[in-house]
Amino acid sequence: MSIGEIIYSLLLIATTTVLVFKARFFKLQGIRSWWLAAAFYLKVLAGLLMTVIYTRYYPDRSKADIFKYFDDSEVMYQSIHHAPMDYVKMVSGIQNDNARFDSLYYSKMSNWYRKYETVTYNDSHTIIRINALLRPISLGYFQIHNLFFIILSFIGLVALFRTFCQYFSGKSVWLFAAIFLIPSVVFWSSGALKESVLFFAIGIFMYAFQRLLFISFTIPRVLLAIVGVFLLIFTKMYVLAVLAPILAANIWIVLTNNRRALFKFIISILFFINAAILVGKIYPEYNAFELLVGKQHDFIGLAHYENAGSFIDPLPIEPHFVSFAKNAPMAIANTLLRPFPNEISSVLMIPALFENILLVLFILLALFFHQSKILHWRIIFLSLSFALILSVILGLTTPVLGALVRYRIPVMPFLFIALFSIIDFKKIGLFIGIKQKTES
Repeated sequence: MSIGEIIYSLLLIATTTVLVFKARFFKLQGIRSWWLAAAFYLKVLAGLLMTVIYTRYYPDRSKADIFKYFDDSEVMYQSIHHAPMDYVKMVSGIQNDNARFDSLYYSKMSNWYRKYETVTYNDSHTIIRINALLRPISLGYFQIHNLFFIILSFIGLVALFRTFCQYFSGKSVWLFAAIFLIPSVVFWSSGALKESVLFFAIGIFMYAFQRLLFISFTIPRVLLAIVGVFLLIFTKMYVLAVLAPILAANIWIVLTNNRRALFKFIISILFFINAAILVGKIYPEYNAFELLVGKQHDFIGLAHYENAGSFIDPLPIEPHFVSFAKNAPMAIANTLLRPFPNEISSVLMIPALFENILLVLFILLALFFHQSKILHWRIIFLSLSFALILSVILGLTTPVLGALVRYRIPVMPFLFIALFSIIDFKKIGLFIGIKQKTES
């Protein structure tokens, strides 16, 4: 890093720190400002660690995720000097899909085209465009881009906390831990990666959705929700597809005074599954099951091509609902419980093993020390539904543990939010106190 990059980065960190202590948005119920500042610094350190790891272990920058989109954005940005309208068209995605742009720009990029093209949007374009938009103000410094993505994901996590905090009265610290302290979430959402944008999108969308549902309809909230949906569509469309039936069920439950929440979640999910099947029959190229099977096959081919060290036997899925349902339990197990200790093939998988142990521990605590009267079943069903459905999709389509550890990070906060909503931590404290007295 040059002196200029260091000074610019420090100014950006200092500005964000001031906002954490002064801005109303960052005032979180039950959480001290310096805790939140520490969570931000933790993400900054994780971003620096990610830079070191990718620099050391990925000498070919065209294959290093945090560098490859940044490098490709330089090709797009250079057009601003000789053809500024080309730059505008490329970053906006308007009138840029033709042979001229292919020959002048996209053919010079390493990651604009996928090895296997499908009808789904290529989300690499989104990250390249975001990097290209940043270049006029970043002075070409990579760490400024890295910090921008870190700040984006941090804002998303804060918005997620504000979405759920009213359901964690007296347990804000546990909500803080579920959102800000999960190791894999801290690491993989702290760099110039799609996951950083994904957390920003999920956070602001759910925050705006809740405010619209429970407080009032305002233009700023509608715009915030639209931005969240837009980013979800152009980063991880399947995450939005999972959220749709869950949030629809939430609206139904709230409008009917929170009665029969589980039944309404099940009906809503089944309705959307049947809608997906119907769409697939009318428009075969948009058959969701076919697309997911294709995604698995593409991943298998890529894993063999790159000789992935953590490849596991893919689940034998076929393009219909029954096959997916039959393989769902194993897919969930693969997503949430692997890697096992004997499957660790990289230092980056060790935090995931630690998380798996914690997850099993908290599941046991939820079974044996659950609250006598659970007040917020709707929130528990929302979080569990999102976590489990997304786990099924990831577990079915991703037969590489190294990738699965990264892709599952949106699952983890929601899963721990559900568990922490169920657990009665006072019972645990009482049990430990009684045991200590008995032993003494």
